[in-house]
Amino acid sequence: MLIYYLQLLDTPEEKLRFEDIYRDHRSLMLHVTQAVLHNQEDAEDAVHNAFLRLIKHFSRFQKTPSEELRPLLIVIARNEAISLLRKRREVCPLEDWDAFSDSASAVSSYHDLVETFTRLPPTYRAVMEMKLLLGLSDGEIAAKLGLSKTAVSTRASRGRQLLREIVTKEGFSMDS
Repeated sequence: MLIYYLQLLDTPEEKLRFEDIYRDHRSLMLHVTQAVLHNQEDAEDAVHNAFLRLIKHFSRFQKTPSEELRPLLIVIARNEAISLLRKRREVCPLEDWDAFSDSASAVSSYHDLVETFTRLPPTYRAVMEMKLLLGLSDGEIAAKLGLSKTAVSTRASRGRQLLREIVTKEGFSMDS
């Protein structure tokens, strides 16, 4: 697949940079999309779409340092997974229409909830994304962010509380 992507780029410098990005971030992007879609093939499709989107706007990302590019790629991959999830849920055979109409509101609520998640302050959002999306432990998050495990645990706890408050204010109901 990498060869296909490289053919879409113009200069040798772009190709080298893209190859580095692909090699360094593909598995992370796949992990993120699998967390949303719960299906290997769909997750790979979402990662493919994310890389195509990256290529389309590659001039914006070409000079971005790798540590700054990582969160952008996570967001792009997650958004592509959510878009794919929406498309897959919109296609429904007529005999399943009643079940679809019941689940459509749940999907809408899910996307509203994801949108609400982005309203967390960056300090808490970073920890929550690593914990919930990437499935990292407090120790792994602490190492990546240069914090103590206690600080990570505190931020996760406060992030959860803020998320509950935002969700409650927006009219969702959360268990636990």
